[in-house]
Amino acid sequence: MTKKTFLSACLGGVLGVMSSCGAKAQMPEGELTSLSYTRSGMMAGYEYEGRLEKTDSGIVVKAMRESYGPLYQLTIDEKTLAQFRTIIEEEKMYDYKNHYEPPFRVLDGYMWSFFANFSDNKYISSGGSNAGPDGNGLGRICKLFTELANDPKAVMIKDKEREW
Repeated sequence: MTKKTFLSACLGGVLGVMSSCGAKAQMPEGELTSLSYTRSGMMAGYEYEGRLEKTDSGIVVKAMRESYGPLYQLTIDEKTLAQFRTIIEEEKMYDYKNHYEPPFRVLDGYMWSFFANFSDNKYISSGGSNAGPDGNGLGRICKLFTELANDPKAVMIKDKEREW
């Protein structure tokens, strides 16, 4: 291989990598099969927790009504599940970075995590410590979980039933 050919190949490789770095994330096309959002403060346990999972027996939601409160469980329908997917799409949550943190050190703060799994084997995973993404995606997801937990049909879960 000549020096010119080698340099051309290297330059092409570098340009290829650079152009793929600028690629925009796209909303997964598959159905939403599971979703979780948690937020932790400095106290033990989750300050807020909301989870859903689509199984053969239905779509189960477990979520808190209030900070550091118990979980409530409810089975939801496909229409309600679609509301979560709509929020993800409208808020472009598929474009979230893997991790968020402030440019300075914080000793007393919060952490959060968001995970959504889809039937096409695609997923969204993001989290942060004392910083988060622009927009209101996490707030809207939390609000919908809380509304579902406040449904009169929702049943409080005992601590030993918290696991998935």
